[in-house]
Amino acid sequence: MLRQTLAALLLALLVMPLQAQERLRPSQGAGLWVGFGVKGRAPKSFENILGENAYKRLRLAGETGYRTADELASGPRVFFDASASYKVNKFLDVGLEQRIAFRADSPNRHRTGIKVMLGHSVDRFELKYRFSYQHNYREWGEVREVLRNRFEVGYNIPKFKYDPTFSVEFFTWAGYRGWNYTGTRYQLGTEREFRDGHTIGAAVIHDRERSVAYPRYRTILSLDYSINLSKL
Repeated sequence: MLRQTLAALLLALLVMPLQAQERLRPSQGAGLWVGFGVKGRAPKSFENILGENAYKRLRLAGETGYRTADELASGPRVFFDASASYKVNKFLDVGLEQRIAFRADSPNRHRTGIKVMLGHSVDRFELKYRFSYQHNYREWGEVREVLRNRFEVGYNIPKFKYDPTFSVEFFTWAGYRGWNYTGTRYQLGTEREFRDGHTIGAAVIHDRERSVAYPRYRTILSLDYSINLSKL
């Protein structure tokens, strides 16, 4: 009897960690992002206010789209985004962004962002870095202040119209618990300007949540169409 009891206890000790590991295993999900964007110079009237030099460095953009998965959080949404960027020099751009997202299963969300973007070409490689600070208008204790660091590399393939780009982005929540690394995003994609000022893009995105009790991994197909009014 004692031997059977010890055997049962030993079996339970072996099975329990496996069950716990199964419960903590990240769930898998999929999503679709579709977007349409327009960018170009500011209205000509801005030149009288800013001066010729500053006016030439300023760009405005707008975007709208539908997403079945939000940035490292679930829930379908339709969003509208307005942004402005200023080219400090050939390597550095700074920008502002305002976004509103309408959600089907949760309250609508607003956010304001500040961006710093660096870019440099080395032979056929295009190297880019983007830092973003985002303030999400949410309740205290939720993820409000987010820092994002994105590293990107692209390669220009000779006589090929779909040059690939790969990026990795790290999300950090700056909140009441200090600095909390909350997720990683990987993206592999390409884009093609099929007509002056008209560009289509496609990418596969993989999001991985961290620092939550039940993390989710999500693979997303992203499709977008953009128009650059400056080239028309």
